[in-house]
Amino acid sequence: MVQIIQDFIPKGRRNRPGYKLVPKYFTIHDTANPNAGADAKAHARYLKGDSAASIPVSWHFTVDERVIVQHLPLNENGWHASDGANGTGNRQSIGIEICENRDGNRAVAEANAAWLVAKLLKDYGLGLDRVKQHYDWSKKDCPRVLRGRKNGWANFLKAVEQQLKTMKIPSITRAIGIQIGGKTVDEIGYLIDNATYVRAAYLVALIGGEVTGHGDHIKIVLPATPDQAEMEELRAALAAERQRIENAKRLLKEAERALG
Repeated sequence: MVQIIQDFIPKGRRNRPGYKLVPKYFTIHDTANPNAGADAKAHARYLKGDSAASIPVSWHFTVDERVIVQHLPLNENGWHASDGANGTGNRQSIGIEICENRDGNRAVAEANAAWLVAKLLKDYGLGLDRVKQHYDWSKKDCPRVLRGRKNGWANFLKAVEQQLKTMKIPSITRAIGIQIGGKTVDEIGYLIDNATYVRAAYLVALIGGEVTGHGDHIKIVLPATPDQAEMEELRAALAAERQRIENAKRLLKEAERALG
């Protein structure tokens, strides 16, 4: 199992369009960035910057030999398939980029990508035929490393298939809508092995808290607990104000009776 780090593009950026995505395909890309240091975390920084937003370009996962970074929620689309605003690749597929930085281990990165694709296929109950190349949507030579190697794409699909046969991971039974105060909200949960999962960051934010960090730990900051002495003073002041209102009502009634 490979570590998956969530490092989302901020909401409101041009490369986080937010259109609803119901994944039907998984689109494989190569980053086309062989520079040293161009690993998954470097691409996460790129996607949160102005250059990517101005294009706009975005995808869901970047994979290197150490980690997988997730850039978008899986129920939101990205701009990665070069097939237009309403294209099947952009609107119905999860985009996965494999790093090709020269100081990385490409073979391990491909193996990690195969594991990720198998996991997603299992999660969504989809078959190997739903794994596509960027080329399939727009005829761009991508993923260029896999396409440029003899039997590169066929061997990648075989690696995914092998992962499907051997992996034992929980699968998502179905997505679950969330209602707060009787109203449906945009957030969704998941039923996994008869347990319901909802993002910790979302739940904590409902009570005014914050979740930071990712990877092997998260930090939860809860809202400050009200000072009890201050609360008692506020309660006393409120009670006194209510009493003044009641006294004013009584005096008004007495005045009305006197005026007859």
